[in-house]
Amino acid sequence: MTLEGVRGFDVHYGRGKLAEVVAGLGPWAVATQPEPWAVMAPTLPGTPAVVIEAGDLRLAHLDAVAESLTGVEAIVGLGGGSAMDTAKWLHHRTGLPLYQVPSLPSVDACFTRMTALRDGGGVRYDGDSVPELVMVDFDLIGAAPRKLVSGGIGDVLSCHTGLFDWELAARHGRNAPWDEAVAARGFEYLDELEALAPLLAAGSNDGVQRLMECHRDIGWMCHEVGHARFEEGSEHFFAYTFEEVTGRTIMHGELVTLGVLVMSAVQGNDPDRPRRIADAAGARTGLDELGVRWEEVEATLERLPSFVEEQDLWFSVANGLVVDDEVFATARSALRV
Repeated sequence: MTLEGVRGFDVHYGRGKLAEVVAGLGPWAVATQPEPWAVMAPTLPGTPAVVIEAGDLRLAHLDAVAESLTGVEAIVGLGGGSAMDTAKWLHHRTGLPLYQVPSLPSVDACFTRMTALRDGGGVRYDGDSVPELVMVDFDLIGAAPRKLVSGGIGDVLSCHTGLFDWELAARHGRNAPWDEAVAARGFEYLDELEALAPLLAAGSNDGVQRLMECHRDIGWMCHEVGHARFEEGSEHFFAYTFEEVTGRTIMHGELVTLGVLVMSAVQGNDPDRPRRIADAAGARTGLDELGVRWEEVEATLERLPSFVEEQDLWFSVANGLVVDDEVFATARSALRV
C-alpha cells in the first residue's frame, strides 16, 4: 500500500536539487553537520557565505547566531534533525527564505513548523517556519550507512505508543480530546510503515520516499490539528529523559524507536508489532549497537515519572508510573537484554 492524499510542504525528490537551487541564490548560509556537508559541498557551485555547525539548540545560542547573520539572503538546512531545527529557528528570527535538505529520513523536523528548542533540561517547541522547498537527495541519503537510514522509522513508529497515550489522556480528561479521524490517520501511518519497512532494509529509494511522505503528512497533521498527540507520547518523553539523565543523545529516530520498544511493553500495548516493524526495516535496536548501556535505560526509567511532571509534558502512561523490578524486567525483555 501507499499512503493516500499526502499533504504538507513542497518537496522534490531526486539528485542534484540543492545545486540547482543555490545556483540561483544570492549569499546564503548553511546550517549543517560535518558528515553531510562533506558529501554535498563538492557538488555545489560556489560556497556559502556562512557555514554554521548545527548541534546546539539552546535558545540563547540560536538567537546569537541569528543576530550575527549579515549580508545573507537565504538559509539552507543540510543534515539531521538539529540542522533542520537550527535552520528553522534562524528563518523564524530573520524571515530569510528557507530551504531544507535532510541527510537522513531520521526525523520529521524538515516537515514541521516549530523548532525543538532545548530549554531547562527539556524540550520546548516554538517558532513557525515554512520552507520554500524540502529537497530529498537520494545521493546524499544513499551515502549514509543503511542502518542509519532504517533508523528513520522512529517518528512514525511512535504513533504506536503515542496513540495509546493520547487515548489514555482523553479518558482522564487531559490535554487534547480524542479525535477518531486523526487517530485513524495515525494508524494508517503505522500500516504504511509496516509495508515499507522491508524496502528500507533493502536500501530502496522508494522506501525512503514513502517514509519521507509519512513524515511530510505527519508534519501537516501536527499543524492542522494543533498538537502531535497522535505521534508523540511516552516514547518521546523517554528520549528526552534519556538526554537529561545521560547528558548526551543518539540519533533521534533510533532513540525514539528505543523508547517505543520500551514503552509499548510498559503500556502492555502489543509490543510485538513495533519490534516486528523495526526488525523488518533493519533498524538498530540492540543496546550494544546503539552505544547505550542498560544502566542508562534503568536510570531513564527511574527519572521518567518525575521528569514528565516537572516538564509539564502531555499526560501518558509515564505519569504516576511506579518503576520497580517488574518494570525493569518488562523493559529488559522488550530490548532483549
